[in-house]
Amino acid sequence: MKLFDKIAHVAKNQRILFWIFLAMAILPNFMMFFTESTSTLTRIINILLPLGCYWLALTLNKKPGKMFWWLFIFMFIDAFQIVLLYLFGESPIAVDMFLNVVTTNVTEATELLANLLPAVIFVVVIYVTGIVLSIFSLFNKEELPQSFRRAHKRIALGLIAVSLVLLGINYGVDRKFRIQNDIFPINGFYNLILSGVRTTQSIKYENASKGFTYKAQCTRTDSIPEVYVLVVGETARADNFGIYGYQRNTTPRLQAKADRIICYNDAITMSNTTHKSVPLILTSVGCEEDFNQVYQRKGIISAYNEAGYATAFYSNQRRNHSLIDYLGGEAQDVKFLKDNLPLTAQLSDEELLKPLKEKLDKHKSGKLFIVLHCYGSHFNYKDRYDKGTGVFRPDNVTSAKKKFRNELLNAYDNTIYHTDILLSSIIDLLNSKHMLTAMIYVSDHGEDIFDDERGRFLHASPLPTYYQLRVPFIVWASQEWKETFPDLWQQLTEHRNLPISTNRITFHTMLHMSGVTTPYCKEAEALSSDSFQVTPRLYVNDHNEYRTMDDAGLKDLDVEQFRRHHLRFP
Repeated sequence: MKLFDKIAHVAKNQRILFWIFLAMAILPNFMMFFTESTSTLTRIINILLPLGCYWLALTLNKKPGKMFWWLFIFMFIDAFQIVLLYLFGESPIAVDMFLNVVTTNVTEATELLANLLPAVIFVVVIYVTGIVLSIFSLFNKEELPQSFRRAHKRIALGLIAVSLVLLGINYGVDRKFRIQNDIFPINGFYNLILSGVRTTQSIKYENASKGFTYKAQCTRTDSIPEVYVLVVGETARADNFGIYGYQRNTTPRLQAKADRIICYNDAITMSNTTHKSVPLILTSVGCEEDFNQVYQRKGIISAYNEAGYATAFYSNQRRNHSLIDYLGGEAQDVKFLKDNLPLTAQLSDEELLKPLKEKLDKHKSGKLFIVLHCYGSHFNYKDRYDKGTGVFRPDNVTSAKKKFRNELLNAYDNTIYHTDILLSSIIDLLNSKHMLTAMIYVSDHGEDIFDDERGRFLHASPLPTYYQLRVPFIVWASQEWKETFPDLWQQLTEHRNLPISTNRITFHTMLHMSGVTTPYCKEAEALSSDSFQVTPRLYVNDHNEYRTMDDAGLKDLDVEQFRRHHLRFP
């Protein structure tokens, strides 16, 4: 009873509630003082300016509980920010985080939320308590004295004034500082608006790109059948491929074919998010340095359509109304394998072999281009392959905690093992046709798996890491293709150790290999061309700005990994 009496006493005291609501509002800002890598002055302003504004807002009514409800959207953003700090350890709510909410399916969301439970429980306890206390405040006869409100209004205005002075100084001394990027919750709302703009652009994609044409043509005779397959992986990082030097033999089948495939050692992605990386792979926008072109330009499938190729797009991912759906939908034959399955249903990527085999069996003449979009190594790892088929065990732990890293790594490596089965099977299918065939495999991005002292996990963080950037890029061609185009194969081989951006070169390399020409295909970006040129590698940040690798937010630990693996940086 004594505890209940104390709680009741707090709930009835408007002054105590004033301070509680103020603490709730500013909580993530205090946390970000210790998590962010911005300047000390920026982190001080990130506390003082919002604190002054919240302080002032709470003085505007005799009952602070009423102002709590007026500030509820801020409290919601606060809760979201705290959860993301738990997940990634730094950075404000990113545009890509809001877009992930829109494009992530129910199964993915459930898998992720289950592993954010501690953070979710924490914010629910904090802010639901705030809701309860605000109701007490509203129905309490006691009010904040006018003298209290007046005195604290002066304090709040003083804080705001000092913050604005510091803000002006910061703009003068820190060229990178932008209030919309570095002050929470301003950056959170700014990014929310940007995510709405991008969602609208995606929805309008079909109309915006309707008049676009690649003016593509095929330079080779129609009488010679050719087949090209582009396999887009998911969350696969090169470091865990045995054929890339990983200590575990995760790719035994590819290694048995090592003399017939080319693994590009120094390949990195330009984005650590699927909804951005895959459209960059499937279009020519990667080398344009204007990401917004992706909302107006059709994809590589349309270029092949124009060139007279038969086209197909088979996906083991669910539709999510993103650009990927629209770009894939440009194919003449489109299949999303999970379209008619329950939301909780899981399919191994090896199911993609069925429509691929059917398509190849029917292909007797002409030219064919196929895109396979995998689910690859996306968390929850153990659900990406059939139960009981894991080679590395134990692999049944799904809790995203550092103490379970070995089990998580086993499950992740099992996904790579099954990717090896998939790729080897595709090669065998293509090889059995005894015609001009070739395959390119590229992953959209990598993954953090508690690899270092930062304790980072998953991908799509506002700031990337080495582990999210380095990806496999693998090329295979049939003996018939090599004998027909020996110069192209020679160039592909000679360029295997050069530093490449996968999103930049995939479009151009694929078209060049298959004899499709278009004003948008640049030989300087095609690995199969003797005109190929190494260019500075760029990263597309959360605001879709192209940044050099040394300006992408990578830390010393990441740079150390680039050096350790003898990769170019920047």
